[in-house]
Amino acid sequence: MPDRRNEKNQGTKALLGEVQAALWLNESLILALLEANLLDADTILEAIDIVIAAKQTKAAEDPESIRAAVTRLATISASIAAARSRPIQTKKNATAERR
Repeated sequence: MPDRRNEKNQGTKALLGEVQAALWLNESLILALLEANLLDADTILEAIDIVIAAKQTKAAEDPESIRAAVTRLATISASIAAARSRPIQTKKNATAERR
């Protein structure tokens, strides 16, 4: 008989991997939008702050997962804020700099 706990752990690990990949992709897309000057950092930071505030209003529902989400959103916000103060280094920019 298969161990259901092991199957559940594998499913949880797969889900967490998918969520992590989605977050990294979102952060990369946000940085690409900044680099292309399609959005400005202040607009993005404001949007992230709104999502954080909305998440915090739901803290009573699942405090641990809300705390994790808010922490990750704050990390992304810090990354965006840091990108605002320095040019984003891409392969295209790195190639141009070497010439």
